[in-house]
Amino acid sequence: MLDRATRGIPADFLNSGESLNDLYLIIHAVDDIRPGAYYFRRDKRALELLKEGDFRREAGYLGLGQEIPADCSVNIYFLADLNRALERFGNRGYRAAQLEASIMGGKLYLAAYAQRLGASGLTFFDDDVTEFFSPHAAGKSVMFLLALGKSAKKRGLNVI
Repeated sequence: MLDRATRGIPADFLNSGESLNDLYLIIHAVDDIRPGAYYFRRDKRALELLKEGDFRREAGYLGLGQEIPADCSVNIYFLADLNRALERFGNRGYRAAQLEASIMGGKLYLAAYAQRLGASGLTFFDDDVTEFFSPHAAGKSVMFLLALGKSAKKRGLNVI
């Protein structure tokens, strides 16, 4: 799903293969992947483990205390270096980063539904998300959060 969603979008502000957003994940329950915080290395099409562990409680908090980010299989956070985007595009930089994140998020929605998985866009605590993924995410701003997968409650798991 990540591979397909991050193959680029046809836009006048991005060159082929270029992106304004980086993807950070909190994985709770994905087959063959240990729970933890990850960074998606687009160049290698691979996940880089930032820290291992059960972060359901933290994910719930980061998603404004909502249950869905603690209950889902994986949370995908789209983070952009807004200083770089604003330098390059002026005031249009923020909108460009938001647009790209929303299109990639839309691709992930479609992929999730095609696999009979749930998907929900959520609100978040901006600075706390950046802090959670730092030092790797230092200086970046959250553009979008998408919770994907099946409910832990429906699978009979203890969520929090």
